[in-house]
Amino acid sequence: MGRHRMSDDNTKDYALEEGIGRVQDGAEGLFSQLPSYDEMNPAKRCAATEAVRDVVIDQPFLILPVVGIFSFIVGGLLRRRR
Repeated sequence: MGRHRMSDDNTKDYALEEGIGRVQDGAEGLFSQLPSYDEMNPAKRCAATEAVRDVVIDQPFLILPVVGIFSFIVGGLLRRRR
């Protein structure tokens, strides 16, 4: 009772990594369909765009609040203009 096998713990880690890998593969598929995206020639890509893309893929839960706050501020500014 209460024994934990080492293999059980390892499979949990791998399952998480596989799930994240599928999310990253899906995001890569979206970017590769863009006409301006050149996967074979990274020198033509904008460094800022690459940095944003990496952050969105690696830390999606950080981006959601940032986008929410940005949208709230832009909405307030647009409302003031009227």
